[in-house]
Amino acid sequence: MGRKRHIQLTDSEQLTLHEALKNHPKHEFRRSAQALLWNHQGWAVKTIADALEVCPQSVSNWLTAFEQDGLVGLRRHKGQGRKPILSITNALHQQTLAQAVAMHYQHTGRIQAHLQHTLNQLVSRDTVKRFLKKTTMPTTAYAEVPKQTKIQ
Repeated sequence: MGRKRHIQLTDSEQLTLHEALKNHPKHEFRRSAQALLWNHQGWAVKTIADALEVCPQSVSNWLTAFEQDGLVGLRRHKGQGRKPILSITNALHQQTLAQAVAMHYQHTGRIQAHLQHTLNQLVSRDTVKRFLKKTTMPTTAYAEVPKQTKIQ
């Protein structure tokens, strides 16, 4: 049987975590705040993990991060998370997309197939759509056309 982990929170920390639980825009931060509050109430790491549907190691990592860095330790740090499949800063991705759009204008499925074939990488249609939104600029086709005045 492993040792039981339990953290003590001050009243201000509890208040801050309750506010984060209600109002923080990031789901993972709200989830870790909930885990800390439950742990403070005496819940076991395994019970918290089951309730939040995460592995016990994640809960343990949140507790360690809070003990070491406070609330800042719960934030996602630069470089964490899934890396993008298509990158705006990658010249090859930009060039391949431009070719695909030129060949298959307004046909996402064909653009997707072209990207997959050229880059040898699986890409979903949703990823293609998000990448198109990030890379395209509004064109003059959508600009407002000035009204013609009648000549008398």
